Amino acid sequence: MNLDAEIAIVGAGLAGLALARALKTEGRSIVVLEARGRVGGRVLSQDGYDLGPAWIWPHNRRLLALAEELGLGVFPQYSAGRLVFEDANGIVRRDLEFATMGGALRIAGGIGQITNVLANDLADVLHLETPVEQITEDARGAMITARNRTVRSDRVVLALPPRIAAGLGFQVPDVPTWMAGHAKLIAVYDTPFWRSAGLNGDAVSHLGPLMEIHDASPMGSAQGALFGFAAPGSARHAEFSAQAIAQLGRLFGDEAARPKDVMLKDWSADPATATPADLTPPASHPHYRPIASSGRVIFAGTETAPGDGGFLEGALESAAMAHAQLTRAEA
Repeated sequence: MNLDAEIAIVGAGLAGLALARALKTEGRSIVVLEARGRVGGRVLSQDGYDLGPAWIWPHNRRLLALAEELGLGVFPQYSAGRLVFEDANGIVRRDLEFATMGGALRIAGGIGQITNVLANDLADVLHLETPVEQITEDARGAMITARNRTVRSDRVVLALPPRIAAGLGFQVPDVPTWMAGHAKLIAVYDTPFWRSAGLNGDAVSHLGPLMEIHDASPMGSAQGALFGFAAPGSARHAEFSAQAIAQLGRLFGDEAARPKDVMLKDWSADPATATPADLTPPASHPHYRPIASSGRVIFAGTETAPGDGGFLEGALESAAMAHAQLTRAEA
């Protein structure tokens, strides 16, 4: 199948979808190509629980404005009560009056509500399960070779992590993909029982396999949930989930060792997100910056955002930057 479009966007994560929405509103001819069988990229909500990013901060003006525009509810991260701390010897404290994510906000039904609503308005130009294999340029524009499709466009926007873009043959800086080396486990319970014990759901462990844990309970539901970030590489072991649930029991009591459901997403094993270089996460948050365009190809995605790179807000920042580049290129 051959497709023609003024602008081709590769990647249907938050950045790609936000840019596509803005361009379509202007009446531009666009096509969006996504390797996965779903939209969202690193945004992934399952049954209302976030297996990817979960938080919005009060200073994230773009994200909060978008949520309001889409009619999505926002609620505060639960933070009342004490934090649990586990040292490297397995000694547990439950007397620390501290909330690591106090002040953060969440989307009712999960962050995936945002990308799903955006995608609904792009159904006629969105092509899932369409991994791009090659991009070439000539005097007439760019030619994209993808699975079962060939797309000719004037411009191409790669709304991808730079390391994934490098896999398509582009010379880009070696920029770590934020959170690509991590895994996230969610344990669901009938109630958030830890709250009645004076705990806020936060935990920090130097023993693992979960190193950082938070309350993931949904808004307006009796159910409770805890989620934890795994120690890098630990989720690849067959016994990981059992060990993680046993750890929740150590930290929050026997009831925590009996979840009604468990969900796990190992982003380090997702080839549309992580490369071998991402298996070792950066020691600190990288300083992200824009990547110069390459001919007719513009680079977007949260790792190109200088203000909030790596975060959801950065994805929207990068979409705005790519839109400005397209506007300047055609002025």
